Amino acid sequence: MNLGWPQGIYLALFFLSVCLHASKNGQPRTGTYDLGTALISAAICISLLWWGGFFS
Repeated sequence: MNLGWPQGIYLALFFLSVCLHASKNGQPRTGTYDLGTALISAAICISLLWWGGFFS
């Protein structure tokens, strides 16, 4: 596993997104902020990127 700048920046943005959803969990917006959905979405995206070789 090789983490360069693009991979580090991408992971940092995912981390910030999950933290935002955690801090605003349940508050209204167009839908509602949902931490569970944010975690599942991040896990799926990171898994697909890993499978596709982005972190190699």
